Amino acid sequence: MSVLVYIENWDGKFKKLSFELVSYARQIANQAGTGVTALSIGNVDESELKKLGNYGADKVLSVQDDRLNVLINRAHAAIIAQAAEKEAAEVIIFAHNFTGKALAPRVSVKLKAGIASGVNAVPSSYNPFTVSKKVFTGKAFANVVIKSEKKILTLFQNSVDILENGGTANIEAFSPAL
Repeated sequence: MSVLVYIENWDGKFKKLSFELVSYARQIANQAGTGVTALSIGNVDESELKKLGNYGADKVLSVQDDRLNVLINRAHAAIIAQAAEKEAAEVIIFAHNFTGKALAPRVSVKLKAGIASGVNAVPSSYNPFTVSKKVFTGKAFANVVIKSEKKILTLFQNSVDILENGGTANIEAFSPAL
């Protein structure tokens, strides 16, 4: 089992949200005893990619293609699904923003994965896989159980602390079929 986290970039730079997602993925990986792979799509400098290691990424898959500098749902979803298969990822994490809400369902269908959107905490249980999310416009919480082999989570921004661990990440070029 591994954890794959899709990291967005804004003009080749990462924002606080990106580091929060990697920190969240690291917490899940620590509890499951596995590694974290971050996936970056678009032209991002290697020095920027290495920053992800400081927040818990063990490996960064970098897809650099000028055609992918703008969000193309079908292409991005296909790339994420290919990366998940390559890394044998059982948990795939997205931000709960416009991009994550557009990509997560497509990837879910491609991988036949269960999905929980808008989660706000690390899983409370791994057997069965149970995560918490806000419901009724944030007035209550619900525990969602995902029974499929692969799980997709979208994380609400500012739900978890950003944890720096001073680690380093191996940068690996990834060339999926487009």
